[in-house]
Amino acid sequence: MAFTITRETLGGLSSGALFYQEKDAFSGVHKIAAKVMRDVELVFGVAPKAASDIAGLGAQAVLYGTVGRSPVLQEMHEKKLIDLSEIEGKREVFLFQVVERPFDGVESALVIAGSDKRGTIYGLFHLSERLGVSPLVNWANVKPARRSSFTLDDGFKYVSKEPSVRYRGFFINDEWPAFGNWTMKRFGGFNAAMYEHVFELLLRLKGNYLWPAMWSARFYDDGPGLANAELADELGVVMGASHHEPCLRYGEEYKYLRGKDSPYGDAWNFITNREGITRFWADGLKRGARFESVITVGMRGEADTAILGREATLADNIQLLRDVLKTQNQLIREYVNPNLKEVPRMLALYKEVEPFFYGDENTPGLIGSEELEDVILMLCDDNHGNLRTLPTKEMRNHPGGYGMYYHFDYHGGPISYEWVNSSYLPKIWEQMSMAYDFGIRELWIVNVGDIATQEFPLSYFLDLAYDFEKWGALNQTELYTKQWIERQFAGAFSEEEKDKVFEILNGYTKIAHIRRPEHMNANVYHPVNYKEADRLLERIGHLTGLADELARKVDAEHYPAYFALVYYPAMANLNLQKMWVLTGKNHYYAKLGLLEANRLTEQIRACMKRDRELVEEYHTVDGGRWYGMGLSEHIGFTKWNEIEAQNPILMNVLPANKPRLVVTVDGTTQYSEGSFWHVHRLFMNDFLHPEVEEASFSIFSLSEQPAEYKVICEHPWLTCSSEGGVLDGVEKTSETVRVKINRSLMNGETEGKIVVKLPLGACTIFVRATAKDYRELPAMTFVDTLGYISIEAEHYADRQDAALPDGGVSRFEVIRGYGKTLSAVKAYPTTETYTAGKDAPYVEYRFALNEGGRYEVELYMQPSNPVTNRGTIFCWIQANEGEIQKVQAVPDGYRVDDFTWAQGVLNHIRKQVAKIECAAGLNTLRIYAGSPGFVLEKIVIYPEGKKPAESYLGPTETYFASER
Repeated sequence: MAFTITRETLGGLSSGALFYQEKDAFSGVHKIAAKVMRDVELVFGVAPKAASDIAGLGAQAVLYGTVGRSPVLQEMHEKKLIDLSEIEGKREVFLFQVVERPFDGVESALVIAGSDKRGTIYGLFHLSERLGVSPLVNWANVKPARRSSFTLDDGFKYVSKEPSVRYRGFFINDEWPAFGNWTMKRFGGFNAAMYEHVFELLLRLKGNYLWPAMWSARFYDDGPGLANAELADELGVVMGASHHEPCLRYGEEYKYLRGKDSPYGDAWNFITNREGITRFWADGLKRGARFESVITVGMRGEADTAILGREATLADNIQLLRDVLKTQNQLIREYVNPNLKEVPRMLALYKEVEPFFYGDENTPGLIGSEELEDVILMLCDDNHGNLRTLPTKEMRNHPGGYGMYYHFDYHGGPISYEWVNSSYLPKIWEQMSMAYDFGIRELWIVNVGDIATQEFPLSYFLDLAYDFEKWGALNQTELYTKQWIERQFAGAFSEEEKDKVFEILNGYTKIAHIRRPEHMNANVYHPVNYKEADRLLERIGHLTGLADELARKVDAEHYPAYFALVYYPAMANLNLQKMWVLTGKNHYYAKLGLLEANRLTEQIRACMKRDRELVEEYHTVDGGRWYGMGLSEHIGFTKWNEIEAQNPILMNVLPANKPRLVVTVDGTTQYSEGSFWHVHRLFMNDFLHPEVEEASFSIFSLSEQPAEYKVICEHPWLTCSSEGGVLDGVEKTSETVRVKINRSLMNGETEGKIVVKLPLGACTIFVRATAKDYRELPAMTFVDTLGYISIEAEHYADRQDAALPDGGVSRFEVIRGYGKTLSAVKAYPTTETYTAGKDAPYVEYRFALNEGGRYEVELYMQPSNPVTNRGTIFCWIQANEGEIQKVQAVPDGYRVDDFTWAQGVLNHIRKQVAKIECAAGLNTLRIYAGSPGFVLEKIVIYPEGKKPAESYLGPTETYFASER
């Protein structure tokens, strides 16, 4: 018989209880079951009943329990109604099965059996998910779609998998001013009332591990007392502490307890205050030993600084850290468990600790030391989403395994980012899948700052860690995004509207990935070259239009969740990006004296006003649920933090004294007032691209006196949208004239003229065009029509795989949507290092040139870091079967925190130039895989010394002959 829940059976007077509360179950499991019962009420509008006696159950029942803690499950196992051996001894696994007539009076039961406490909890929340309840139901007030019934067929059975990564969680960090103000207003502190919501969020997302807020909070004191730790342990949350908080003590605790009369001394210094620090750690271990934890070991300086001063040698630091680890291990044996192998411990190889682990050619590091046996070695990204060192093949046998500390938020250089979500799923996948490939499978934790607005990437991060087999495959992020939207908004939007939510989420996170909002300024995007600023403004306008449209349509019940999860992070991000792009255009126009600059100042002011309005609404929506979460500074950083931050500088233009106009060719920096004595010849090259059918030029006012212009074009194959007009500099400050081409009428002409008569003379625009279709060229051949060639990496003409020693195959794959423009290519498996001409796969690009000679090839690459401490990032290139060159992506001596690194993480790109010899006509360029971490986004080829015009995104892709 099928298992069924209906409104009628839930609400009937004669109906028995739906949930069986077995007295032997963990109290935390009962608490979670109560949350699931509330989920059932949200779905059906009727609260289910619970009974602690089987006789009180109705015809349909939910039976939940944990192996070893449930007589009822054991009885059913012995009756062969269920098979607990399928989950017994496994980690965080659950059985979810419909059983017919398990007991008298129960016709059908849904059995949820966990292999352990968390397995049972995940099984209970699995029921919520099957009912259509979002994991964000409590955290973000996401309302599920109402149902009248829910059915699982007779014999239905599902056994979950063991999670791919053992410890999976997040770090609440950089919590002031946002998270701190939020929790103080809503809960009165960093207490158990607040953490219950955080723990529930973590568990519903199938996480199990948490680093609590620590800037000003003391987790073990703020509960009040131990209430935070007791609740975490009761609910099955494994507690940890950040990279500089060892032995179950939090950083603020020492600040609070230290003093000249303190038993812990008054110096966070293991050399001068060894006894006090040791006692401090010992008391932390005594206090926390009974709670499930991963104990952070090691030692850093106070407030996230280095352990010793700058005068200390590498050997000094290594010896001190070794001494610290020996002491901590002894304390853990004494106060937690004599068998260290049974105690989860973690050392974070963060910042300066990383070289202490590896050492150098003269100084052995801690790698392989007995002090670290069975310790999880937690590697880190560079705080900006790019992994640092990864385990070599030899290192992967380390018995403690490896972890990864990743960032969606960071308070530090080169510029912080702490305001709203700016993480992009394809980038997260590319980096974290590489971590998994390199054997980092013991612990994943991500810094989410204030949590708020990070719910989307956090869901992905934890789902990837929980089920890497499902989500770790190539190009699954779009599917994940659509499924995430369905989980949040199944009852809120139609299918067409959910497609628009997808476009908003994917669109705004892509733009934020190209440049984080806190990293924006007026000089990022070029105001005119390649029309990149205008293209971005158009894209922003489209996305904000969609967001506003859905905000008007969504009903009051679902508006708060839509606003918090989609509208606010998208609109706040896009509005700030728009403001800075407009500021860049304002400065550019002002320097040319264009009165259009004055109009832009009003638009920039409107963006500033909108920024405040968005934060204010975020703080008031849903009864003030998010008050405080929008308080982080986010505009105009000039330093790593908000000190000396600047709002946009607005430039206004005083009008000229007589009628004056300027003509510009759109997408270029060319301009003219038409004077015979100065520049009066401009060039429009857009139509050299055989598929471009429309281009434009613009006319701008320099004065507030009416100024007339005339457009004259006598070529039948060119038409202009305007033949003339008047700009008065007040009501009308600019006019864009669209130029269209009809190549069928060219009759062999390759250049036309458009004369624009202006108050000071006439400007002639020479329009260069081609009617060639290049069909005779091989497929995917890029053609030099503009003096340079720009190629998106996925548009290769050929791809050659390579055999691996184990019988496998290496090849370049396209990562859809990745990077700053279209996509990227990367060689897989990611763990291999290749030699061109021997074992390296390659992609080959085909291009045709008008002239032979020496050319420069500029590679646009993801700003990866070397995966070994003495390594580099490189690829190999070869032009026309010629010499193979090794191209280094980073300079000698490169390190995380230097200028090259900083530019890479701010610009989200790293460029490197090589030189090749080319022939007139057809050429090929092969890019061979080299080191791990090499990800190629774009290639630009141009004659030596003739680099195309600068821009943030680089030249837009040029013409290629035909499809692959």
